[in-house]
Amino acid sequence: MKDITFCASGAAAFVSLALLSLPVQPVYAQGEDDVLEEITVTSRYRAEKLSDVPDSITAFTAADIERHQIDRVNRVASLTPNLRFSDDQEVGVSTLVIRGIRQNRGTGQPPVSFRIDGVSATNNLLTTQELFDVESVDVLRGPQGALYGRNAIGGAILIATRQPTATPEYGLRFRAAEGQDYTLEGSASGPISDTVLYRASFRVQDREGQLRNSYLNNEYVDYKDSTAFRGKLLFKPSDKLTIDLRGQYLDQDGGSGYFMPGSDFFLPLPPPNPPIIVDVPEYEIQANKLGESFVKASEVSAKIDYDLGWATLTSITSFTDVDSGNDQDLDQTFVEAIDILVIDESETFAQELRLVSPDDRALRWVAGVSYFDQDRFRSLGTTFLGNVVPPAAQDLELANFAAFGNLSYDITDDLELTLALRWDEETPRDLTQGRSNTFTELQPKASIAYNFSEDMLGYVTIGKGFRAGGFNNLAPGSNFQPGFDKESLISYESGVKFNAYDGKLRGAISLFFIDYDDQQYFLFDQTGTQANINVKKSEIMGGELELTAQPTDSFLLNFGFGFTDSEIVEYEDIPGVLVPASEIIGKNVPGAPVVSASLAMQHTASFGNGMDLVSRADFEHRGKTYWTLDNLDTQSAYNLTNLSMALEKERWSARLYVNNVFDEEYIEWFFAARFIGLPADIAWPSKPRQAGVEFTLRY
Repeated sequence: MKDITFCASGAAAFVSLALLSLPVQPVYAQGEDDVLEEITVTSRYRAEKLSDVPDSITAFTAADIERHQIDRVNRVASLTPNLRFSDDQEVGVSTLVIRGIRQNRGTGQPPVSFRIDGVSATNNLLTTQELFDVESVDVLRGPQGALYGRNAIGGAILIATRQPTATPEYGLRFRAAEGQDYTLEGSASGPISDTVLYRASFRVQDREGQLRNSYLNNEYVDYKDSTAFRGKLLFKPSDKLTIDLRGQYLDQDGGSGYFMPGSDFFLPLPPPNPPIIVDVPEYEIQANKLGESFVKASEVSAKIDYDLGWATLTSITSFTDVDSGNDQDLDQTFVEAIDILVIDESETFAQELRLVSPDDRALRWVAGVSYFDQDRFRSLGTTFLGNVVPPAAQDLELANFAAFGNLSYDITDDLELTLALRWDEETPRDLTQGRSNTFTELQPKASIAYNFSEDMLGYVTIGKGFRAGGFNNLAPGSNFQPGFDKESLISYESGVKFNAYDGKLRGAISLFFIDYDDQQYFLFDQTGTQANINVKKSEIMGGELELTAQPTDSFLLNFGFGFTDSEIVEYEDIPGVLVPASEIIGKNVPGAPVVSASLAMQHTASFGNGMDLVSRADFEHRGKTYWTLDNLDTQSAYNLTNLSMALEKERWSARLYVNNVFDEEYIEWFFAARFIGLPADIAWPSKPRQAGVEFTLRY
């Protein structure tokens, strides 16, 4: 792929020169109706304009979150180039892919640092939690380990919830949609004393479902009950000291294992007695039992900031307890062939200390250390033809220590150099099998940014990313190897950010190339083993384009485009993988659409009495997706459309919406039988069209 790398660099240079000719003008301050709102991000632990940060970032403001109805990461992904988030077969389980870098399921780790109010989500099951009472969401693409810690090999997703307020505020939102889907959210905020503020918020959802099981009298399988609560106390005993205490509780119950067989197959099994006569169309949900799953999580954290004058000292301490499980049918027939029962419990302690220099100087820096300690037990039991197979059980202790730093220096008024470094030492200990290993990695990053003009920034970044290896959760009879190695990559990126046309247009273009070593890839088999393997060498290139335009004071347009082109360069035959290396080498890295695009159009009609009619149309295109390492199984390109119309006033709003207007059917995720040893391919179905209404009160 050397020729592709050359082309990417040349394209970046061409784009940079082309954009220099745009008639750029200063961006006006927030509050003027005919220009775009200026977006501020804190991705480098200091407030900066989005257009001044030399990273590929998609940022969502509070207004974006409300009007796009962002309540989970999957909605964020639909609006972010080269980010894919699929809901899988149970609550808590998902697959996230960013720039071709995949999430590892089971006891594996996500490819991004997922943080809420600066606190890292220490369990991969927490990435599916509901987002409520949220102020902003920022998606950073490219390695971010120097500032955002372990697993930031592909980027970071930073979520900021609404903060306590000095004056009383209250909010209530009710949503009702098809599938007997009801949601209630509420919040309250205000002062307790002159130095103590509070905020409390909750979200409750009760959904009957829309997907049916053909074998179980058309029972709904995607039902869900969810309760979440968050409480905050903000102490300001002095001008120098701030203490932010947070507690959160999550309880999700829902369906599980509503697979579709993705291919024709026949099991050599006797028919049931008495016979069951069913008429099941091909590729419908056909499990013989109604699956059940749950996730219960509680978290407490303390964030302390102290102004030392020459720097701000920040301490973040968190403790997280997560319990989850599911009971599901895995063979997609009315026969009791293969059932699985999963139990997953973890307790995690995390501590981070960092120093951040003041903003108003040419040399700005961040330095810190972090510690992570997790005890996680996972058991996956299989029942085969009524016989209980010994479970794949693993009691895993995980410890991580890291030191990190980031330095930015203004060489001139227009030229900034950024250097970053992170050192990780991670030790997983499999107490069940008596195994231990230690993975270390030094992750440098360098970026140079140049202001071609007041409203155009160009940058080039080279960074290394890392994700530790670990131990597979093996069951008797599995052929997978006991462990998997660490993975690392070097990412090369160039980009341009610009503002133009008197503040009516904002844009960003980025091109990247990833040199990937030992990429981790998730598989499982019929014994109940869930395993990660390593693909020795891969290369991924791609790019993103994002545009936001406000041609008139009543019309807003957002456009996003992303593409990837990849190749598995080296691969060796691996025990447990049933497909030979000769059929994998040279294929695309699976998991992400080759092309993704989104277009959002919003029109606001003002009635002159403080009431606005806001109409939105959101279009999303997801290109062809390769599911398997040999690229034989694919999801064809498809398009999704969402529509909404809302009446909005200062203290209330009412919205009608329809998601997936044309009831597009597609596959969320897929596993091929020839890789996992099951009698058929299995797939997760997409959500059907859903219409609903939403009411919001603020006072």
